[in-house]
Amino acid sequence: MKLLINGFILIAVGFFSLQKSYGQGTEQIVQALRLAFQEKNETVILPYLSPDFTVAGNTDGGAKGILKHIIQEYPIKDIKILSEESVSGGQKIKVAVDQNADTKSQTNIYIDTNGKIRYIDLFDQLYGMNRYGTAKLRTRIPFENRDGSIILSVRINNFARPLRLLFDTGADGMAVSQTLADEIGLTVTRQNNASVVGSNIAIQVSDKNSILLDTLKLENMGIAIFATVGHDVDGIIGNTLVKRFIVQVDYDKSELSLFDFGDFKNSGKGTSVPLRMSNGMLSLQGELTIKPGKSYTGNFVFDTGAAYHLICFRPFVRDNRLLVNGFKPLYNGSTASLGMVSPTYTGRSHQFSLAGIEPLMAMPITLMAGSSANENWRPAFDGSIGVRLMSRYNFVINVQRNELFLTKNNTFHYPHDFLLGETVLGWNHQGKLVILQSLNPTSPLSPAGSEVVRIGNIKGSELRDAPEKLTALLQSDANLSVNVDILEDNNLKTHTLSLEKRF
Repeated sequence: MKLLINGFILIAVGFFSLQKSYGQGTEQIVQALRLAFQEKNETVILPYLSPDFTVAGNTDGGAKGILKHIIQEYPIKDIKILSEESVSGGQKIKVAVDQNADTKSQTNIYIDTNGKIRYIDLFDQLYGMNRYGTAKLRTRIPFENRDGSIILSVRINNFARPLRLLFDTGADGMAVSQTLADEIGLTVTRQNNASVVGSNIAIQVSDKNSILLDTLKLENMGIAIFATVGHDVDGIIGNTLVKRFIVQVDYDKSELSLFDFGDFKNSGKGTSVPLRMSNGMLSLQGELTIKPGKSYTGNFVFDTGAAYHLICFRPFVRDNRLLVNGFKPLYNGSTASLGMVSPTYTGRSHQFSLAGIEPLMAMPITLMAGSSANENWRPAFDGSIGVRLMSRYNFVINVQRNELFLTKNNTFHYPHDFLLGETVLGWNHQGKLVILQSLNPTSPLSPAGSEVVRIGNIKGSELRDAPEKLTALLQSDANLSVNVDILEDNNLKTHTLSLEKRF
């Protein structure tokens, strides 16, 4: 009898293991995913996606666009649950995927604590991201640091001359000017539309190119062709790198490193900030305070191609009435992006902060005013964070984790950029006070990049290390003028500046 009971128990256990039921939410998710593939209709699965759903680091509209392509093009006949288990941040569902009678595989579906899909391993892998590999270092590339802007030496196809390309996370891919495209011999393969600061423009694209970054060769690269891309670089290389690699930027060493996706460990004492990538553009959530007591939360492009601290785009400025809600403009100017020009006003904010990091006080900000070119512009973002802010940190861009890891570098405690007369000054990563911009380009004080050795009787290094001296200078009698010693071509020249304009 005992043997029979044991036998019965064994049979019963076997029976119930075959009939194992899973959580109702799990069953519904897999059933919806199965139906989506059967009907080639991605809308079936949309209600089951987490707000943080990603495919290969892409979020929001970008992730949903890729999802649509996978559902419509990838042949899956059936999906069956194999197991489920609790993991950090939710559940992991292991499933069997049948493409046809001869092709079967397994993958994992990760769902969040609300029972919504965060990501699916198979989908990531179809777009080149393997979360479980080793984050192998592929190359370390020295870069030219121009006041925070990162300029890489790149070769395109068999073109003999190495090109200076700006690493621009505010751009989806690569771009060169029409003149350079003709010189290289790029073949136009398609037309496209591009969103630039202030407007949208039509462009041409050349596909299936190869590029060489130090010793790393990348194939099948698309390159956009614009009328112009700037006067001091040959082109830009944007999130082409971010989509393929974990990108580490070390300003202290002037070095950019590329790692394969995988189990990457951040080093140093830093902070992880949530990062999104929608339609190829990286963005961060920030909080701007112009006057104490009122803050504005926005979604800002993370833009290493922009040589400012922060710019707020026209719709965000207009909708929040930022130009008339206590903002004091110190000077006006314009911003240009690949041929589109918009008027701007620059002043100081009370503070600006990203999630999880200490606020930056009295930071310069730029507000975009209206023009015929941008009044009908409807960007997907509220503004853009540039390198004069972000270059205070060494950082790691890891779209696999949707994070930006920030570590304060040697320049973090330097004073912010400031205005004397019609000249904007700031410190570079060598600790030297330099000219960043002239508000009167027809009659500049000295070329951009020139070192300012002394203002009055105060050395640039003293102003850097004793901010109270800079404050005293900027708050001194407005009727005063001051002598400024500037190093130009290894020659020291003295200029006289009025202090009527300064901040």
